[in-house]
Amino acid sequence: MVRLKSLPYSLFLSLSIALICQPSVSHAQPVPIISEGFPILIEADPGFNSFEGPTLADLNRDGALEIILASSNQVHVIQHDGRALPGWPQTTTYQTHNSPAVGDIDADGVLDIVTFDRNGPARKSFLYAWNAAGSLLTGFPIALELGNAAITLYDLDGDRGLEIIASFGGKTYAFNHAGAVLPGWPQDVTPFYALSKVAVGDINADNKPEIVVASQYITQPDRRQSLGRLHIWDAQGNILPGWPVTTPKGYVFTVLCNPILVDINRDGLLEIAVGAHSTLPSDVGFAALYRHDGTSMPGWPQHTAGPDSLVSIGAAPAVADIDADGELELIFGDLFDHVVAWESDGTLVSGWPVSLKAVDSTLVFRSIEASPAVGDVDGDNLLEIFINNNQANLVEGQWLGRVYAFHHDGSSLAWSPLYPREFASNNTVALADLQNDGNTDIVIVSDDRETWLTVWTIPGVPYIEERFPWPMFGHDRWHTSQYGFKPPDEPAVNVSDEEAAITLPKEFALHPNFPNPFNPQTTIAFTLPTAQMVTLKIYDLSGQEIQNLVQQQMPAGTHRLTFDGRGLVSGVYLYRMETGKAASHAHRSATRKMLLLR
Repeated sequence: MVRLKSLPYSLFLSLSIALICQPSVSHAQPVPIISEGFPILIEADPGFNSFEGPTLADLNRDGALEIILASSNQVHVIQHDGRALPGWPQTTTYQTHNSPAVGDIDADGVLDIVTFDRNGPARKSFLYAWNAAGSLLTGFPIALELGNAAITLYDLDGDRGLEIIASFGGKTYAFNHAGAVLPGWPQDVTPFYALSKVAVGDINADNKPEIVVASQYITQPDRRQSLGRLHIWDAQGNILPGWPVTTPKGYVFTVLCNPILVDINRDGLLEIAVGAHSTLPSDVGFAALYRHDGTSMPGWPQHTAGPDSLVSIGAAPAVADIDADGELELIFGDLFDHVVAWESDGTLVSGWPVSLKAVDSTLVFRSIEASPAVGDVDGDNLLEIFINNNQANLVEGQWLGRVYAFHHDGSSLAWSPLYPREFASNNTVALADLQNDGNTDIVIVSDDRETWLTVWTIPGVPYIEERFPWPMFGHDRWHTSQYGFKPPDEPAVNVSDEEAAITLPKEFALHPNFPNPFNPQTTIAFTLPTAQMVTLKIYDLSGQEIQNLVQQQMPAGTHRLTFDGRGLVSGVYLYRMETGKAASHAHRSATRKMLLLR
């Protein structure tokens, strides 16, 4: 039996008083501020506006993230301070605007950037792959038919190199890292036309990846007979049993109707969620959730969002446990006005749908043309949802767009909306800790006659990875659109002492645990500005020590520990962290509470 140690009574009393006096409902909302060096004018007169959203990755292995985006006929890599990374931008033959994918495609330990350009009238594209320094990889560029949606990367054959998966000319391709087409590809779905971004994951739990793409068949002149179709192939190009699945007449998948993958019922198999565009006069939206075998999940599809119908869905959904109930929710936006959150069984989440017109009566144009982004941007252990809008207003000679942020219950954050330069409608927000300083950053690309990049930072709100379940377009830098996926090719950080001093946290901080409530495990994160002796202990409310999670010297930076509450009863517990010796100037302490729910 573990012996329980007592917390000193004076400390226990002060902690108890502090907990009792904490407000039970209100939570101060830190206000985002524009980061130094931003906003940046990327292109003064882009032929093609940036599209889909920026990608974030540590290309130069300095511990900070770069922002990768395409606009006009250039691919840009911008550092956290607003400077271009050496070797960038790179120029393409035609116009380029899709979200670049980032991964180590040739398994050399260095991240690469993959995207394509477009010549619409000629129906042509070139596929590009550069290393982090901006040099083209051998075998690239590749001349292809016209591409539409962003590239997806994945290791399809288990050789550690990444395959490049995308649709060109309505056919879905898989290329190896040298640009050669894999056996079994491309897949031609004529008379349908494959045009969505591909999603990749192990759909049927056979330890092998599958490829998901949405296609459309447009009928003329009567578009009401048009159809959408969802296809799933294995890595060799074989169609899976039960697929393809076709929508009812009048619903099609457009270029941004990207399918996403999530094990929403936690049975070890991935479900496929997707929304469709309506060609019907009634303009009633269509949102579907399919099992791995092509059958619909109970409660799906959804055609309405309560008293106000969805119109047409023109972007991929996001998925997250926004209300901390232990169950995942799906968040969709439509092309007219509404944002909706559904439970896995198709019932509405309390507080949803949200009408942008009701939120902001000055809005004339209310389309949602970019996927939502989800994360805890106010540090309250509950998740917020970012929604782009396609209106901009002229303010003191500048066109300012709008990006809205909502709490889990559909209410607006106090500082919402954010106002980036130009229209923000086509690019999903990206969320991260760009410079590894412990604070959350918001990255927005906006454009019309100009392309702008703006970064806001939220002081005091830590970026804890587990609290940002859908942080960018396509979910991750490989663009897998797979909930919970983390690219395994993250390069080792290689920084000098001078560079490290810039990116290390500036203050001691003990962050809220996540998830909270939890059962049975939760993550506790803390940041250290310098190397310190750290003690972190768990107590119950009687002051008895439950567990000593760590008691050792630890380096500067952000650290995460896992607490396992198995064997404990439901209730409130305390976690207390101390650094340095009690009488020293380096001594710091902090205590937080967490809730175990069985």
